[in-house]
Amino acid sequence: MLLCITSVCSAQNTPAVYKPSSMFPSTTVQQAGRIQPLQRLNNGRRGSNDIVPPSTQFTPATDEPQEAIDASDLDGKLIKSIEFKGHKFMTEQRLMATINSRTDRSFDSGLLQEDVRNLYRTGLIRDVRVVTDRVDDGVCIEFEVFERPTIRSLRFIGNRGILDEKLSTEAGLAAGDALNQYTIEDAKRKIKALYKKYGYPMVDIRILEGDKPGQRDIVFYVIEGPREKVAKVEFIGFDPELTNPARLQSIIQTEKGTLTWLYGGDMNYEKVQEDVDRLVAYYRNLGYFQARVGVETTPDESGHWITVRFIINEGVRYVIRSMQFSGNTEFTDADLMTLMSLSENEPFNLGAMNIDNNSIKSVYGTRGYIFASITPDIRFRETPGELDIVFNVDEGEPFRVGRIDVRIAGENPRTRTDVILNRLSMMPGDMANRRQMESSERRLRHSQLFESNPAMGKPPTIVIREPDLQTIKPQSPLPSAPDPVNVGEEEPTRATVRGQSPERLPDIVPFQRFKDDHDQWRPHR
Repeated sequence: MLLCITSVCSAQNTPAVYKPSSMFPSTTVQQAGRIQPLQRLNNGRRGSNDIVPPSTQFTPATDEPQEAIDASDLDGKLIKSIEFKGHKFMTEQRLMATINSRTDRSFDSGLLQEDVRNLYRTGLIRDVRVVTDRVDDGVCIEFEVFERPTIRSLRFIGNRGILDEKLSTEAGLAAGDALNQYTIEDAKRKIKALYKKYGYPMVDIRILEGDKPGQRDIVFYVIEGPREKVAKVEFIGFDPELTNPARLQSIIQTEKGTLTWLYGGDMNYEKVQEDVDRLVAYYRNLGYFQARVGVETTPDESGHWITVRFIINEGVRYVIRSMQFSGNTEFTDADLMTLMSLSENEPFNLGAMNIDNNSIKSVYGTRGYIFASITPDIRFRETPGELDIVFNVDEGEPFRVGRIDVRIAGENPRTRTDVILNRLSMMPGDMANRRQMESSERRLRHSQLFESNPAMGKPPTIVIREPDLQTIKPQSPLPSAPDPVNVGEEEPTRATVRGQSPERLPDIVPFQRFKDDHDQWRPHR
């Protein structure tokens, strides 16, 4: 068994810089990952374009392959100028702050490629063309940008219960952001959900401006409707011997408001429906598999205060008639029955069944069956209100502890391995015990050697890994010598780790029961 103890502190990873395989040629344009020669260039000067010499003019594509232009000689050249054109909404200062290339610095094609990606990351640019023009003593760079429409202004009309600042923050829109129809519709949905959360179930949001092409001003018209508060929460139809209103109130999230409008009690119909599901789950966990819960909301004369009534139909409570076990060989049914908190002829309880399931798994873990799984199967009888429970046991194989790996991570991992191993309750060769592993993990977490706060780092954790085992028969044509302890029985197969020598002991050692006078556990030889 591979046992890993890890204490990981959060670290900041630096992304690798992408290096393009080809350099930009002189007098070239880059658009969406392809490089094309330009027909006309102004060579970095203002005014009308000059005709490029015939050797560099654009030629139509032919069937013959074009020879790639080598522009590696541009790297290292001095950048004489950087210009932007085509921008209407973004200022040149903002564009310059986005890129890393600067004048009077050496030209770097990889850095230029990163500049293009940075321009795209702003979300305000849909296309970029880069023109590199070689001059006598350097390189001139020109960025031609094609911008997306941006939001010029954002307004809300009709909102009285929630301020503009909160609505703008919830919508995720602000002046200067890229204008997108999807983001506007998503903002409408978020604003409506916010109003319903604060007790405005009849709210309606309309887009007066901003949903048509060419409109850069966004205007939301809010029809709030009446604000509703919960005046009272009532439960009808529950058995007083089983539960009480205080217990049911602790299950749901709907709560009555105070006498003022400031704190709590906002009516949320979606939350009320979720409370119905919570009450149904509560009753079914107690054995009321046919329980039904309805809800009724009644407003007062003002229409602002709502009475919420949960109408409960419990139905029949199911009783356990029998409990059985299947697949268990290490323990008898009588041994496992002593672990049960459930009893026959008593009402079903899901919480108690889960406790019994963990108890069976835990007792198997003390015998080396650390990968044992228990699956309860609930079977309803034809008689109403009666059921049987069958615990299906998949024991697996017992294991011993193999190699223990200690992995310490963080900014300053100086803790010695012995410090960790001395706090463990197991050693290589011991029978694997799940309880000891859990206690060792708790001991490491409370040792104050590592960060136990998940926000500061990953707490110490014991990870159990089972290697990929395969069964290998003896390769020799001659029969192997009989085992003195296992004379007269089939020779146990050798378990090895795939890809390693069969003679090497694996990290997790499976065990097999040998029949002898003492009925002891012995590892494979």
